[in-house]
Amino acid sequence: MKRSALGAALLLAFACGLSAQEQKESPYYPLKKGTTWSYKFNDNAIEVKVADHDKNGAKIETTAGGKVVATEHIAVKDDGLYRVMVNGMAPEKPIKILALPPKAGESWDVDSKIQGQAIKGKFTTREEEVKVPAGTFKAVVVEAKDCDIAGMKADLATWYAPKTGVVKVSVKLGGMTTVLELEKFAEGK
Repeated sequence: MKRSALGAALLLAFACGLSAQEQKESPYYPLKKGTTWSYKFNDNAIEVKVADHDKNGAKIETTAGGKVVATEHIAVKDDGLYRVMVNGMAPEKPIKILALPPKAGESWDVDSKIQGQAIKGKFTTREEEVKVPAGTFKAVVVEAKDCDIAGMKADLATWYAPKTGVVKVSVKLGGMTTVLELEKFAEGK
């Protein structure tokens, strides 16, 4: 896969699936500084790390091939986890990525833009046991079918496990499906 296609797939995966103010925490997305997730993506290794906290929330850096390829800020609010910055840009409205507390059968609409590019879809939740290289987890799955990401249609799914966070991400875009699976998790201090 070309590096630009990998970057686009990663950005989509984390723009709709993945990514808390220091004062708030959620067991479904541990956000202590230094928390690290290592994912398997075909033959590639991807690392996601809580790099810092600031007024926007937890700054998350995604690294592939030793280079930072994406950043985002995640904020924990009373009703959910929100993506409030993507690569230094704020969406028109924060993007809810997980309702809190999570419940199977719940749904919400996302309708926002980043630099004029639409991010729109209906997100729903269900529960599922999922097996990835890091182990087997009982997870809450957040899915969006046929959502609009910058004019492209995509099917998205993110598996959130308590005390671990994102254990799996699936993005279907243009007939191609990209899957990231957790290999290793280390909580920061």
